[in-house]
Amino acid sequence: MRKLLIILSLPLLLFTDAGSQHLFPVYSQYMLNGLALNPAYAGSRDVFNITIGYRNQWVGFDGAPVSQTLSAHTPMKNENVALGIFLHNEQIDVRNNTSLYLNYAYRIPVAGGRLSLGLKAGGINRNMNWSRLSLHDPGDVVFSDPGSSDMLPNFGFGIYYYTSRFFLGASVPFFLSDSTRNSKAVLYHDMSNYNYLISGGFVAGRGPFKVKPSFLLKYSEKNPLQLDANLSFILADLIWIGASYRLEDSMVGLFKIQISDRLRIGYTYDYSLGQLNKFNNGSHEITLIYDFRFRVNVVNPRYF
Repeated sequence: MRKLLIILSLPLLLFTDAGSQHLFPVYSQYMLNGLALNPAYAGSRDVFNITIGYRNQWVGFDGAPVSQTLSAHTPMKNENVALGIFLHNEQIDVRNNTSLYLNYAYRIPVAGGRLSLGLKAGGINRNMNWSRLSLHDPGDVVFSDPGSSDMLPNFGFGIYYYTSRFFLGASVPFFLSDSTRNSKAVLYHDMSNYNYLISGGFVAGRGPFKVKPSFLLKYSEKNPLQLDANLSFILADLIWIGASYRLEDSMVGLFKIQISDRLRIGYTYDYSLGQLNKFNNGSHEITLIYDFRFRVNVVNPRYF
């Protein structure tokens, strides 16, 4: 039974927030929720922005990740400074991970755009609930405890340059790693566990039809390279239709609609490639974005 649980858990462990594998979560709508990737994104829309996300991954695969995110950020009275908050909750098999991070960005006007340096600090609360397992041997001492809980602090750094039609950013979302010793989580620092995230994109075209290519590159010394490449078409600044390819993992379809000058809704569907396709019905992700437009004129839309 223990071996079976370990085998079934291996694919899921790849997507924990800050666990022993130290891989970054999957966001198919990374281009719509920049604060999830990079603390330097805070304030870049030059309004008070709230973004809510929901992701149901690998539908039909029992115990697969289901996550919710909430981000809010705004420039301050001193326009060089911006603050933000990011909340992420994830249910995956017997685990529930909830993380909260505060973000600070210092923005410098450079070459017609802004160069932003960002820091984030916070932590994750990880809970294990063994009672959710259906055991072949109910008396198995390995799962005799009802569960465990750990609170682990962490912090990260990012840099982000953007104009109204171009962006490029890089970040290390977590500096600290952890391991389990005597059933307790222990923090430590190891640069070989760093995740490096690089994202970029631009908008081409004028008038009612525009094209927006973008990418997200994830690199970790101990894990395979991950690349998301997206191409979106923007119609009259109201409807976005696009597709992404996640290297050796999935194809993603994207649809976004600008309901009003303040509210946008985005949806993506991931179609798994390879052997995993046999065991799930795809992944769904929904994002709601609301801008309190007290600074930006509605005739100057933001694409990032």
